[in-house]
Amino acid sequence: MFSYAVLILATVSWGGAFVAAKMVVGEIPALVAAALRFWLAFLCLLPFMLVQEGRKAKISSKDWPALVFLGFSGIFLYNILFFNGLRVSAAMDGSLLVACGPVLTALLSAFFLQEPLHWRQAAGFLVSLGGVVVIVTKGVPAALLSWDINHGDLMLTCSALTWSFYSVGGKVIMKRLSPLTCSTYAMGIGAVMLTLAAVTQWQDNPFGRMTIVSVAGLTYLAVIASALSFVLWFAGINRVGAGKAAIFQNLVPLSGAVFSVLLLGEQWQLFHAVGGGLILGGVYLVTKPAGTVLPAGKVSRGI
Repeated sequence: MFSYAVLILATVSWGGAFVAAKMVVGEIPALVAAALRFWLAFLCLLPFMLVQEGRKAKISSKDWPALVFLGFSGIFLYNILFFNGLRVSAAMDGSLLVACGPVLTALLSAFFLQEPLHWRQAAGFLVSLGGVVVIVTKGVPAALLSWDINHGDLMLTCSALTWSFYSVGGKVIMKRLSPLTCSTYAMGIGAVMLTLAAVTQWQDNPFGRMTIVSVAGLTYLAVIASALSFVLWFAGINRVGAGKAAIFQNLVPLSGAVFSVLLLGEQWQLFHAVGGGLILGGVYLVTKPAGTVLPAGKVSRGI
């Protein structure tokens, strides 16, 4: 029971990250917010990694290129798209759009890692894609013809793609390093990149508009949604296994939507239910074991 509780806490806290980020970017420039989030998260995880991993946390020269890729894709690019997307999009939309990540990860794994792709997973991609279209067009698919689409929603969808690249890269490097070591170094590298990218924003007194709301939101993002949730997530995986833990990820968009309504006053509309249902349905098809497999070679050539 304890194992399931920590998995629920981790995923629900990730859902709350969309609300916290929405509050933060209203007062702090997006790049500054992202840099502060991951410097704080890195400093929280670093001592934990050194105690937990010891000598296993030592990095060889051949590991650095992969770690830099993780920091660039999963921390730097993801958070630029994530924070800037939430400046103009609803937190609820973001939580639902990012939920398509497992589907994109499965496709990228088939393409780059030659992992087998089931027919059911291919169908799941199409179903989730339909859900993404419903949300970015606000339930009016004809908006695609006139390109009447919120660019924030597009950035949030692209953030899910960059996270999938991060996940695929993580599968490779985690053959040699632990998830804790990979994530800690990726956060540190990404924080450096974000700091450099935010040079002009640092010069404009980015803290002039900060209130207790943005301070609390930033603390939540760094300590709860980044550092603590990581520890809880892998503690749960160690007890119940990655397969059983994966189903709890569906709580992220659900909790994000609930928090958006309760804390931000956002309105739940029919297209949220339809689009979110399609995305989660696609995730279910992708993560559910199936018997018929598409040959990996054909997948890599056909996508």
